[in-house]
Amino acid sequence: MRSLTDDWLTSGKLRVSYGELGNNSGIGRYQQQELLYQNNYIVGGSIANGFIYSKMLNKDLSWESTAVLNLGLDLVYLNGKLSTEFDYYDRLTTGMLQRSQVSLHLTGAYEAAYANLGNLRNRGAEANITWKDKVKDFRYSVNFNVSYNRSRLEKWAEFLDKGSIYVNMPYQYLYSYQDKGLAQTWQETYAATPQSLAPGDVVRKDVNGDGLIDGNDRVASTNNLTDMPTTNYGLNLQMFWKGFDLSMLFQAATGRKDFWINVYNTSNLPKQRYASSYEQLNDTWSWENRDASRPRLGGAATNMSETTLWLDDMSYLRMKNIMLGYTLPKKWTQRLSISSLRVYGSTENIFTLTNYRGLDPEKIGSTVDVYPLTKSFSVGVNVSF
Repeated sequence: MRSLTDDWLTSGKLRVSYGELGNNSGIGRYQQQELLYQNNYIVGGSIANGFIYSKMLNKDLSWESTAVLNLGLDLVYLNGKLSTEFDYYDRLTTGMLQRSQVSLHLTGAYEAAYANLGNLRNRGAEANITWKDKVKDFRYSVNFNVSYNRSRLEKWAEFLDKGSIYVNMPYQYLYSYQDKGLAQTWQETYAATPQSLAPGDVVRKDVNGDGLIDGNDRVASTNNLTDMPTTNYGLNLQMFWKGFDLSMLFQAATGRKDFWINVYNTSNLPKQRYASSYEQLNDTWSWENRDASRPRLGGAATNMSETTLWLDDMSYLRMKNIMLGYTLPKKWTQRLSISSLRVYGSTENIFTLTNYRGLDPEKIGSTVDVYPLTKSFSVGVNVSF
């Protein structure tokens, strides 16, 4: 007599692995080669041609080392209809390769030398769940995966000023000024901590209450990163029916915030004080447009500081791909001496749901990057003989 567990759980496997490896990622092929750069000198009132070293070398440089512990559990249920994979990992990278900060203060070197500066630990979990079944001639599968990662900088060999990289904190965490929005009257500017403001400027908060607005007023958010999300999701749907096949891929991410600041939405313009886009022209503060969300043109330089006014949640849901195909019956293709023939159409980047005001929440922020994510449409034929 079979138990309920026998009917539900078909098979299972536990995976445990531990490994160490060296890695030289981030170091160019000729990084440890001395290179000369042409440079002219003034000698006795005349120009003399010469050379200088273009970079400094670190003779003690070594590879990064990574130790990884991975625990995995694979389970199959209901005679293979439902399968799951769960993984937990703990990865410690020692001797992180970064450009030295000390050598930036030395003369005669155009590039700072690389050094083994820190230790970074990443811990995370991943899950992959798949359901496969069929109803008569209709077959389908649903695959859902999710991954979560948490980083922590455990060691740094040089000086670290207050910023988004700090010991015992997540790597590249959010670190920003807080603000009260835009000043609407002169009375608001007088009541604020001195910042050389006028109506239409961003009023930053004096978080520590010392009567000054400086780097000590920035606030850390360790649950959000600026360069990558903490959690990624994926959903893949596949369907088959009488020669037709349809597949759809969705992806999503959460746990990342960044600042929507670039050269095309800046308010720090030249003296003519013109707007650089139609949206900016209609959404820039003025006495006639006091409901605008952006500061006045040509205002305080701090209007473009990394404050919460410009901070956006970079979470998104994107329909990445959809493909529809049809495979001709073999009785048709055999007449043409063809084993199989499939025609298909595919579309990439159909839509994205996000609160980000910029072009693409998946890209790393850049003040000059204005290229949106492009949609693509394609048709094709797969033939095998």
